[in-house]
Amino acid sequence: MTKYEKIINLLDSKQTDAIILYAPENRYWYSRFHSSLGYLIITRKGAYLFLDGRYITAAKNKSDLQNVDHIIHFGKNVWTEMQKVLDQDQVKTLGFEADWVIYNQYLGFKDKFTKQTLVPIDCSMLRMEKEAWEIAQIKTACDITNTVFQEVLQFVKPGMTELELARFVSDRFFANGADKLSFDTIVASGVNGSMPHAVPTDKKLAVGELVTLDMGCFYNGYCSDQTRTFAIGEITDPKLLDIYKTVYEAQSLGISLVKAKQNAGDIHREVAKFIADAGYEGYFDHGLGHGIGVEIHEEPYENGLSQTILEANMTITVEPGIYIPGVGGVRIEDDLLVTPDGYEMLTTSPRELIIVKN
Repeated sequence: MTKYEKIINLLDSKQTDAIILYAPENRYWYSRFHSSLGYLIITRKGAYLFLDGRYITAAKNKSDLQNVDHIIHFGKNVWTEMQKVLDQDQVKTLGFEADWVIYNQYLGFKDKFTKQTLVPIDCSMLRMEKEAWEIAQIKTACDITNTVFQEVLQFVKPGMTELELARFVSDRFFANGADKLSFDTIVASGVNGSMPHAVPTDKKLAVGELVTLDMGCFYNGYCSDQTRTFAIGEITDPKLLDIYKTVYEAQSLGISLVKAKQNAGDIHREVAKFIADAGYEGYFDHGLGHGIGVEIHEEPYENGLSQTILEANMTITVEPGIYIPGVGGVRIEDDLLVTPDGYEMLTTSPRELIIVKN
């Protein structure tokens, strides 16, 4: 199904004539054109991309612009230009992204589109199933991530600070062809590992500690998201080793359950039960995973409330963790492509505990 067909099906389900896409992520997903500001109106007669002077020439020169029938340059009054299209295509009901548009923007739509009835439409599920081109970009982002991780293992050493390692990761992503980071790199060593989204500090990496490194990048607008926990020298604390073993086995279980027609929430619930039964109940307190694409966190989500059914060509993470204040923590995260009968691993860095002896 093409993206235009997906939009038309969405309009059919809401008995709506057209939709205006305002979110930059949705506009890029549909058109492959990045702009901080713009409007994309999709009617039953075509797709119209409205851009100002900063972007109009780039859009017209873009050889791989997708699914757009008309590029319209707006000056001082974009509302007048959009209303012309709505009148031309006889749009009486206009959908908008209920999951993205803030209240002030909605009031702007309501004030300007006086001839149309506005219809809130949840677009959060729109991007879940990926096309072949999208999957290829995610795979490349994952390949770059693996390359950077291998460079990290050669670079990292005791006495280095978390911030120094985070800066190295950023530099290497750009050196290896990434467009940008998909989020601020997380480096959490020793007791800081008990914080799932720890911010890198001046704390020095010490021998005998675990280090959690959560990182990713964008390539052609699509992202990767990988976490590895590795050891600086030999780990002598048996508790840390048991935590790692438990998380590794929990992730292996979660990965094994991924396939089309599987309930995403059930995967989380089985993994959470495994961790609890291993003696760590209460120390895994986030969702097992999420979708990735033009955003680092998007549908489908694997958490305790989810009832979403996975389908082929969805791209998701599986990332269990155990976090114990005063002790430390472990998280292992991979990106997967859902297939009809199972999954394909997109991130390829080793999952087994790596001991750095630099």
